[in-house]
Amino acid sequence: MDGLTIANELVFESNGEVVTDSLTIAEMFGKEHKNIKRDILETISKLASLQHNAEVDELGINFNTLKFEPIEYRDNRNRIQEKYILNFDAFMLVTMSYTTQKAMLLKVKYINEFNRMKNYIQSQQQVPTDPMSILKLTFEALEGQKQELQHIKSDVKDLKENAPLFAVECDEISNAVKRHGVALLGGKQSNAYQHAGIRGKVYRDIYNQLYREFGVTSHKAIKRGHLALATKIVGAYTLPIVLSEKINIVNSQIKFSEM
Repeated sequence: MDGLTIANELVFESNGEVVTDSLTIAEMFGKEHKNIKRDILETISKLASLQHNAEVDELGINFNTLKFEPIEYRDNRNRIQEKYILNFDAFMLVTMSYTTQKAMLLKVKYINEFNRMKNYIQSQQQVPTDPMSILKLTFEALEGQKQELQHIKSDVKDLKENAPLFAVECDEISNAVKRHGVALLGGKQSNAYQHAGIRGKVYRDIYNQLYREFGVTSHKAIKRGHLALATKIVGAYTLPIVLSEKINIVNSQIKFSEM
């Protein structure tokens, strides 16, 4: 039991799995809890961006072994806060960038305690021999895996839909604005396009339409889940009458001068 007590300082059992939490990690590594949660969310975000990478299948990578479970707790001021439950694989990914000498020693300590608790749990488990107990144990294991998979899928979906746009996605919106703006101006050879003031007004008005639709002050603040809708809004944008008439007048002057 002494070994179990030591292990419980860093890790604990949750549904038969050895885990730790973000509060304990923050305390052990001498970091603020908000910074540990930031590192966890950054790790989840990076994993989400890799979900459809071709190398994932080539390397046979299984993201389902990772556990990042957000749960609520009450702090010492009785306020409801959020922390994360991490299994060994998730812990190692989050702390991979912690490379000071003390951090390395702490990670080795964590590895020891994860293994110690895992061995303790295994030693306490009695393998069933009757068919009904075996069947029950099998169903419990499958249900646990199903719940863990649902948690990860939920986290990944939330990140995909609510995370800010990546740089390449911001460029996608900018390019859509430029393409549609050029078309509305009459093409790059048109007098309206060559007129910097008119061209700028068209681009600004398209962006302002996006800002009004999504309640943002920059297209970079649009959520990833709204990317397709944003490009659709850009494509459906129509010029206000006053700007459309100005473009027609300026472009007509070109045609008149070329006659």
